[in-house]
Amino acid sequence: MKDNQDSAEEWMAISDLMSGLMLIFLLIAISFMVQVQKDKDKVLLEKEYLEKVLLENQLYKAKLEQISKEFAGVEGALNKAFLAEFTPEELEKWNVEILKDNTIRFTSPEILFLKGKSDLNIIFKFILEDFFPRYIKVLSQKQFVNHIEEIRIEGHTSSKWNSSKRESYRKNLQLSQERARAVLNFIINRSEVINQFDWLTSVFRANGLSSSKLIYDDNGKEDIDASRRVEFRVMTKSREALRKLEKLRLDMKDK
Repeated sequence: MKDNQDSAEEWMAISDLMSGLMLIFLLIAISFMVQVQKDKDKVLLEKEYLEKVLLENQLYKAKLEQISKEFAGVEGALNKAFLAEFTPEELEKWNVEILKDNTIRFTSPEILFLKGKSDLNIIFKFILEDFFPRYIKVLSQKQFVNHIEEIRIEGHTSSKWNSSKRESYRKNLQLSQERARAVLNFIINRSEVINQFDWLTSVFRANGLSSSKLIYDDNGKEDIDASRRVEFRVMTKSREALRKLEKLRLDMKDK
């Protein structure tokens, strides 16, 4: 009787052990299945993320190509319009350059202002009276006017001033700002642009850049006279859109 009881107890112990092992195996199996499902979900999420990134890159590339074509078309047509409006003889007489990015650069400091002053020389006034209405006539053409983001009058100086570098930059910044504003004040009050006044005041900006954008000669030395200049710079909406797309590209890269 005792043997039977011992056998029963032994069988129950084995049964409990087997049940425990089965429970462990079941937990392991469930854990494995959960991990497999997590791995599948992870793969699926990674696939969806990659597909999303790929789509975003494709959309970005398409948008970039579209804006680049628009930018090149507007910029190229505007450059041709400027070169057609202002003859080489006029540009030479005025000491003016039309750059490929449609910046119009006045390059003779002795014609523009007295040294260290912001008052416009009489010769510069005569030039602006001829130049500016025609400049606006080009920009206000139907094919260009809706593409204009900003028209900037930029005052630039050399790095020279009889003081420390920091003080020279500060004084040149003030001078360049005063010169840019002097040009703006002169041209915005011309009777020839009264009809364009609302549009002009919405897009015109006068910026003084001190010596931050110097011009250098072929030997890499600062060209003092060339650095002392006034520039009319056109910023098209396509150019601004390209800048924003570049920022978007960098943001996507950081992600």
